[in-house]
This record gives sequence, structure tokens and C-alpha cells, in this order.
Amino acid sequence: MSSIGIEKRTASSGIRGLTLDPVRIRAALGRWFMFSDYGAAAQRHMAIVWSCVLGYVLVDVIWLQGSRLEFAPSNWIVLLQGVACTALAGLFIAVASARLAGDDRRSAVLLRRVLLLTELLWRAVLPIGGLLVAGALLTYLITAANLPAKDDVLADIDHLLGFDWPGFLQATNASPLVVKLLVRAYNALGLISELVLISMVLRRRGDRIAEFLAVLSLSTVAVCIGMALVPAAGAFAHFHPAPHLFANFSATREMWPFYRSFVALRDGTLSVFDLAALDGIVSFPSFHTMLGVMTAYAARDTRWLLIPVLAVNGTMILATMPVGGHHLCDVLAGAALTIGAILLVRRQNTATPIQAQQALPAGA
Repeated sequence: MSSIGIEKRTASSGIRGLTLDPVRIRAALGRWFMFSDYGAAAQRHMAIVWSCVLGYVLVDVIWLQGSRLEFAPSNWIVLLQGVACTALAGLFIAVASARLAGDDRRSAVLLRRVLLLTELLWRAVLPIGGLLVAGALLTYLITAANLPAKDDVLADIDHLLGFDWPGFLQATNASPLVVKLLVRAYNALGLISELVLISMVLRRRGDRIAEFLAVLSLSTVAVCIGMALVPAAGAFAHFHPAPHLFANFSATREMWPFYRSFVALRDGTLSVFDLAALDGIVSFPSFHTMLGVMTAYAARDTRWLLIPVLAVNGTMILATMPVGGHHLCDVLAGAALTIGAILLVRRQNTATPIQAQQALPAGA
């Protein structure tokens, strides 16, 4: 969709979009939930995304009723703040766009484009927030169920594949330079993901954002299923490596901090899900690996970004074993499941140009 078409659509939404006309309200909601623009394939992708979010919420509500885990009351304040900020952002963008509509001065055109980019970024962050909260709660519920761990099975498969986890830990720990490189790459995952998302926003690739969100949604579903079928504490908990095997790693960061929350959830000493103290507790499959694969895929048509993303994410995936304490099986499963999610989503990219054009707003 061209930037001119998008600007026309935003300008026409203006103050009229603030009335209580049901048609305009539906149009505004459709735009903010990314159903009304960027083509038919993007609409199907977002249907996957919001279906996953709603599915998570439904499972969470039902599971919480019989779980020893509680939803912290303070979480409602956080959620209400998020809803309020989103509503205020939408209101501000609508009012500002209306005031700038029809103004051909260079400054006004620039401000309209900034508003468009801000809106697109906000629209992308909204479902990510939903997936984070609802998905993370489900991972806590699964862990609190205290299902029998299967690290011995994963370690046996690694052995059959010829991989020696303690030996790999010792080998990487031997070089302080390698340790620093792996730790920094492991910690860079959030930054890399944000850069890839921002690059898609700056290029106004709402279609690619919808595709990325669909892959992310399906991958998180795969994570929860994997956690339920193959509960695991991680390679570090299985092998109990001697301190000297990871001395250089532990000198640069706290090793495997998620393990405390993992154990506390399983033995019941942690019984409250608090967004202010959220820990990533996924062992199988490796979610770091999954994000590494999907962000590289999302950056595939931007060479200046793809090359550094591949370099950092490739190093990060290696780091998931010594730094993240994952089995090799965790990494392989994470990569395979994400590739599967990508292939499923790509099947949605079958809309013809005519279909995509029909899916665009009338003002485009």
C-alpha cells in the first residue's frame, strides 16, 4: 500500500472518526487491530494472531480456577494502564491527523508521516503485549503443574547426536573472549527484535509486520505445547556442572537465573503471577532460538539489516546452550518449530494482487 494512500486514509479518518457512528467505530477498530489494510493475506495473519491471544486468555481463565497459581491484583493496574495508553494514543493520532489534513506545507506532511509511523508501531506492539501477558501466564501455569521432567530423555538424544553438553560448556568457558561474545549476543536478542520491528515500521511494511506477528503467535503456541509434553529444567539442572566449568561465564552474568522461578513454581513457593517480576521459564523448546530464526526471516529483504542480524542471532543461538543452559534438543526443536510456523504462515500469502487490492480501504 502506498504512503499516499495511507495518508489519505488517515486524513479522512480525522475528527469524523471520533464520532459515535458505529460504522466509523468499526473502521477504527479494524484499523487498529490491523484487519482493514495491508491486504487480504495480512488480514488472515492477524486473524491467527488475535485467535491465539483470545485462545490464551480462555485457557488461562479456565486453568487458573483449578491452579494454585494466583493472578496478582497489581496486574490489573498494569493492564488498565496499557489500555488507557493505547486509547489515548489513538485519540491523539486521530486529532492530530485531522488538524493536519489538507495542509500541504512540508512540516505538516512530515508530521503526518511521523504520526503514521507512530500509529503503525503502536498497532504492532498491541498484539505483542497481548501475547506476552497471556502467553507468559500459560507458561507459568504449565510449570506450576509440576509435570515429570524429561531432561534425561533430552540428554540421551543429545548423546545419540554426538553432542557433549558439559564438554561444550567447558570448551566455550576456556576463552574469556568467546564468553563475552556469547553473553553479549545472548543479551542482544531484545534489541535485535526491536530493530527488526522498527525497520518494518519505517518501511511501512504492515504486511510484513502482520506476517511476523502470525509466526510469533504460532511459535508461542508451539512453546506451550512443547512445555506441556516435554517438561524440562534445562541441561544445567540435569548435568550440575562444576563451578570451574562456567567460571568465566558466571563472572560476567548470573547464570541461569530463571531456574529459581522454575523450581519455585514447581514446588509451590512461588504462587503468584506478577507482571512486575516476570521471568522467562521456557526450557524446551528454546524460545531464544525461535526468536532468532523469526527475526532473521523478517529481515530477509533488507540486506543492510539481514547480515548483522544473521551474525548476532547465529552467535546467540550457540549461546543458548552455555549461557541459557539449553540442551541441543531444545535448540533444534525451537528452530524446527519456527520454520514450521513460517511455512504455515507463508501458505496464507496466496492472495492475488486483485484480492489484495480489494482488501484495501476505499480511501487508498
